[in-house]
Amino acid sequence: MILLNHVANLFLTLVPALSNYSENWAQLEEFTFAVAKMAAESLRLGRATLLFEATVHTVTRLCNVMSIDVFNNCHGINFCSWVGETLLTELEKVGACGGLDASVLVAASN
Repeated sequence: MILLNHVANLFLTLVPALSNYSENWAQLEEFTFAVAKMAAESLRLGRATLLFEATVHTVTRLCNVMSIDVFNNCHGINFCSWVGETLLTELEKVGACGGLDASVLVAASN
C-alpha cells in the first residue's frame, strides 16, 4: 500500500521532467507498464480489502494530476496524459473508476 503511494509520488516528480526528452520514453513506458501491473495485482485482491481502496485512491489521484495541462507541455506530445490513461485502464477493468472526470473539470476551471 505504501509502496504504490511512493511510486505515484515518483511519477509526479519525475515523469513530467523526464518525458520532455524522447530518449527517456522507452524507459518511462516500461516503468508505467510495471506500475500498471502492480496496480492491477492490488486491484485483483477484491473490493473488500484496504489495499484495493488505497490503490483506487492513489491511481485516481495520479491520473487526475497527470491530466492537468501543466504536466503536458513537452514538445507536442502528451506523455503524462498517456501515463494517466494507461493506469486508468487498470481501474476500468475492475469497474473502479469514476472520480477522474469531476476532478479534471474542477482543476480545469481553476
